[in-house]
Amino acid sequence: MPRRPSSAEEISSTRESLLDTAQALLEEDGIEAMSFRAIANRAGCSHTKPYSYFGSKADIIDALRVRSYEWLLGVLSTAAALHDEPIAALQALSEAYVRAGLDRPRMYDLLYTDAGSIEESDPTLLTAKLAALGVCRDVIDAAEKAGTIELAVDPLTAAHTFWAGAHGLVELHLGGFFVVGRSIDDLLPVFVSTLILGLSKQNLAKEVAT
Repeated sequence: MPRRPSSAEEISSTRESLLDTAQALLEEDGIEAMSFRAIANRAGCSHTKPYSYFGSKADIIDALRVRSYEWLLGVLSTAAALHDEPIAALQALSEAYVRAGLDRPRMYDLLYTDAGSIEESDPTLLTAKLAALGVCRDVIDAAEKAGTIELAVDPLTAAHTFWAGAHGLVELHLGGFFVVGRSIDDLLPVFVSTLILGLSKQNLAKEVAT
């Protein structure tokens, strides 16, 4: 009797289960450990089964990149939702981003890993990226609308500036560069307050005047 074809739901469920396995291997031992054979061994399936759902290791990495941005979106959204006051939300958001990178460095690194098989214009990845950055942009926009800060730039530019700075803190810490008298805990609050002041219209106007 011929085998019944898998339903769309079963295919999706199996694919997500294989991704769960790949993610566990990634977080335990790094991207090098995430081979098709290792995934199959951990999942308890044939060595050929993962190939039925992913054409290559790059495809798995790309799918996990989307997961990484969705994870970051959840972290940032939760942090921002804890505060009604926009500046407090922005501070919590920045701290949550940095802590996320420190707590799960391999998932964090995947945000910036290009496996080469997916274009940055891919709608799934692009949507995930924009949603994560959009949390910061929306908090900054809310701060300006509340009159808490008067920006010298648009909220999206400000959000990119925060993103660049927070990423720098994470990378420097993970690289072991904070060994000259200041830790990431010392620098994080200074980073947030300095950017808030630096992006305000009043402070930038003073800078130009001098």
